[in-house]
Amino acid sequence: MNVEALFRTRVERLTRARDVTGIVRILADPHEAAHERAGAASALIELREELGEARPAGVRALLEVADQPGVFVRWQALLALAELRVREAMPVFRRAARDREWLVRVFAAHGFDRLGDAVAFGDAVRLLEDRESQVREAAASALGAIRDQRALPLLERAARADAMRSVREAAAAALDALGR
Repeated sequence: MNVEALFRTRVERLTRARDVTGIVRILADPHEAAHERAGAASALIELREELGEARPAGVRALLEVADQPGVFVRWQALLALAELRVREAMPVFRRAARDREWLVRVFAAHGFDRLGDAVAFGDAVRLLEDRESQVREAAASALGAIRDQRALPLLERAARADAMRSVREAAAAALDALGR
């Protein structure tokens, strides 16, 4: 008996088989286990070059899951939407930026970063003031990607005065991206 295969999840088996349709089916099924659905979202990132005709169904499933309860599956869906650079996910990212769960807010900011869309400027600015340092760090990166010069004084203050070194470094990198 192959013990390793016994403990492999269905999504892992489908990923190895490059079965994007099967992965999307698991992601879209609310009756599937959370770890399988989260794994399916992650697998879509891994297989991004092979999505082909299944991409629209995958994006629809990710958009739906990104607004559902359940932090673990939700942040995996947000990450996948960001990494796949799904433009129509901007409203989802903007809602996620107001979530009470800090990890969801991190991935909202990551989505702003990957899309670099000016519509998220105000949301990213607000996240730069978040109580969680990981959220502030992701927000600083997002402001660098958005490239709005109005962020300069905010990023300068964060680069100088934030309590966390990782935030200061992200703000300095964003300032460099803005040509400071």
